[in-house]
Amino acid sequence: METDWIEDTEGAVFSGERYKPRDMTIGLYIAEELSGSKQAGRLESDFRRAFSSRRDPWNPAARLPQVEVNSTLSGVRTLDAHLKAAPEMKMERDPYTNAIFDIVYELRAPQPLPTSGTEVDFFETSDSSGSGTVTVSNPTDTPCRHTWILTPGKWVLPDPSWQGPEGARVPAGEQATRTVTVDVTVADGGARITRERRKLHASTLTGANLLGRMNGNWVRFDIPPYTPLTQLPISVTGAPSSGARAEVHMPRLWSRFIGMEL
Repeated sequence: METDWIEDTEGAVFSGERYKPRDMTIGLYIAEELSGSKQAGRLESDFRRAFSSRRDPWNPAARLPQVEVNSTLSGVRTLDAHLKAAPEMKMERDPYTNAIFDIVYELRAPQPLPTSGTEVDFFETSDSSGSGTVTVSNPTDTPCRHTWILTPGKWVLPDPSWQGPEGARVPAGEQATRTVTVDVTVADGGARITRERRKLHASTLTGANLLGRMNGNWVRFDIPPYTPLTQLPISVTGAPSSGARAEVHMPRLWSRFIGMEL
């Protein structure tokens, strides 16, 4: 992470933070036990094939390799990574004769923040209308860019501004009671409203753009770092007779693999 500043004749003014891609260098020893018809280099070759510079464009289910760090302090945090350059194999000794491969992997994570998973809470009703609450929180040290998944109905979603010290954030300020109305039809199949970067803010579950229907009244506020469990009001009308459901997905992204808990 680095900070951005606007300079003038009397110094500078803070203008924001910038998270650059995370580059990682990982050194590995791959040792093989050769027996029978087993070929030297097979294990190293199979390991190399697990890494790629991009997600397989021909396989919709393809995933990037994942770096996982498990610590007593913070549990498991993971990060998807690309192969940044061809691995460098040390050749002082013939690795195929000795069956020991000394390799350095250069990896790049374009989304640099390790994750400890995604927390999901929901509100649902078995009627065509209803009201209640959803519980949101953010125990991490980075803002939570949450996502709403909605079934058909006319939803009134909470979107408050927040204030307060770490561990005691509450809806407060000029827009403490702000809401966003989203009208989702049966033909839409549902809707996805997200604060995630590089994703369409509002779309139907059939893939259509839903931004125009919101008339510029979009979800504006992230859930701040170190926000405790907080119940927010939510309601729906005009849903099918079978009921309606709204889920709020809250990714847990950290600035480091270990630590930074409150």
